[in-house]
Amino acid sequence: MRNFSRKRIIGGFFILSAVLAVLILRLAWLQLVMKDQTVPGARYSLAKMAEIQSERETILDSGRGRLYDRNGEPLAGETVWTAAFFPQEEVKKASVQEGSQSGPLHRLAVILGVSYKELQDRRSALKEPLLWPSQSAETPMALTPAQAEEVTALRIDGVSVLPFARRYDGKSTGRQWLGYLSEAVAPSGSKASPSGLRIPLTGTDGLEKTLEPLLRGVGHTEAYAQVDARGNRLPGSPIKVRVPGNPYYPLSLYTTIDKKLQEGIEKLAVKSGMKEGAVVVLDTQTGDIEAMVSLPFYNPEQISPQSGEWNNRALQAAIPGSIFKIVTAAAALEAGVTDPEEKFYCSGQYEKYGLTCLKGIGHGPLTLAQGFAVSCNTVFAELAERLSGVQLQSAALALGLGRDISWQAEQTLGLPLLKPLAGEQPGTIFMSLLPDDSGARVQTAIGQRDVKVTPLQAANLIVTLLHGGEVRAPRILQKVSFANGQILKQLPGHLAPSLAGRISAATAHQLLTWMRKVVTEGTGSRLQHTHWPVAGKSGTAQTLVKGVPRNNQWFIGYGPVDHPRYAVSVAVENVVPGSPHTATKLFGQVLDLLSESSGA
Repeated sequence: MRNFSRKRIIGGFFILSAVLAVLILRLAWLQLVMKDQTVPGARYSLAKMAEIQSERETILDSGRGRLYDRNGEPLAGETVWTAAFFPQEEVKKASVQEGSQSGPLHRLAVILGVSYKELQDRRSALKEPLLWPSQSAETPMALTPAQAEEVTALRIDGVSVLPFARRYDGKSTGRQWLGYLSEAVAPSGSKASPSGLRIPLTGTDGLEKTLEPLLRGVGHTEAYAQVDARGNRLPGSPIKVRVPGNPYYPLSLYTTIDKKLQEGIEKLAVKSGMKEGAVVVLDTQTGDIEAMVSLPFYNPEQISPQSGEWNNRALQAAIPGSIFKIVTAAAALEAGVTDPEEKFYCSGQYEKYGLTCLKGIGHGPLTLAQGFAVSCNTVFAELAERLSGVQLQSAALALGLGRDISWQAEQTLGLPLLKPLAGEQPGTIFMSLLPDDSGARVQTAIGQRDVKVTPLQAANLIVTLLHGGEVRAPRILQKVSFANGQILKQLPGHLAPSLAGRISAATAHQLLTWMRKVVTEGTGSRLQHTHWPVAGKSGTAQTLVKGVPRNNQWFIGYGPVDHPRYAVSVAVENVVPGSPHTATKLFGQVLDLLSESSGA
């Protein structure tokens, strides 16, 4: 019996020894071999996960690419200084008291714009890092360089001044071409993801969405500190910053937009009373987009899917009215069915199709050049009856209307098609060609019926004329650079030719001359006192909004006349018939702003 018990003890000892050996080997395997292996479902190794469990971190930069204007001013992704609060060291948390009204914490409260009690309450309760919020609470509070330096000099435990990548500055209004990204929302009841990455809101067509493959981050930057099991920072534990360590990312994308000009025109548009519409400013030499304003503006946190405030009206086609007479005149000159000095007579009524002119009073005898200047419907109705539908459509296509014209490139930067302005509409001339229906041609010739043009196309039409009939593709993205400043890709401008060919340089020059007459002798006479001498064409289109008669007001043109620098289109949509022509007035204000910003 005694021998049997001894054997059981010895057997149990060997079994226990074997289990302990297996555990030791397992721990050794984990420590020596598996520690550098990535944990399934996580980004980090086993050793790193063990370390992270004793850390508290906050995201300083999601790693998403930056968007800049033509001058390097940030549009999305600006770096600012902010106050970061971490849990205090347990020893100091119990011992530190500040009774002086001039102590560091009192001074910090003043800088942050809060009471001393509020600051103390939030600080003492911290278990997770906090980037001190701005008054809107949407983003961390941005400190001025002087404030950042002062907070650092206060040397308060657990408070550091750190760089934070703020996606938006909170001042942007309606930059529909930029788009908007909201914070990713964690499922109800779960902890928010520490990644801090932003995702596009549904429907926000803009560069944030169209350039997503280039803007997507490869890793975030975070500040962290080691804490104990109760969430208190370990004594002597410094606040550290961890970066992805990739010198090439995030990418920097440089647009052709002039931020200062964009903001100035937005203010002018609001002041003008415009409720719906767009303003586009193009560089006449390159066709680059320097400003593109779309109204109504929107609050990105309160977007209504039904009202579509995020839509970029500069890229949406609308009925153009008389600005389309530029196309009709081009078609007639190119077809040889008229000449600039041909005489017409306007009685005020074009009875064949019920058209009226100048409120039915009439312009009397006038030449084609004069008819263009005063936008006589009778003159252009007669031209339309001499033209075919094909001739009108071909002239429009040759001038960059009725088709996509914005810059794009195939097989670029790893993308099958890079098209930053993906929401662009082509517009229409005829829904179907009706060569035998002169009534349809007459309505089309004055910019009514099926005709629809985008404000971007309208501005580019001016650039096309200034280049002798050569259509350029408006560009909004000019280059992409690595984070270290090295250029990844230059994106040069290109042409946007039509299969319909192009109009002649002589016709283009003639139309530009007539556009000057619009200002000196015609419907744009109120623009004679702008800082620069300007030229252009006005338009008023009849439309219906939910069955109610409304007008679209247009003015498109360029300045200064002698040395054209900017082409501008203004479209004020859905206004009450008989309202003052806001588009003409706003065009003049925009050109004055351009002259001031150019120092001329």
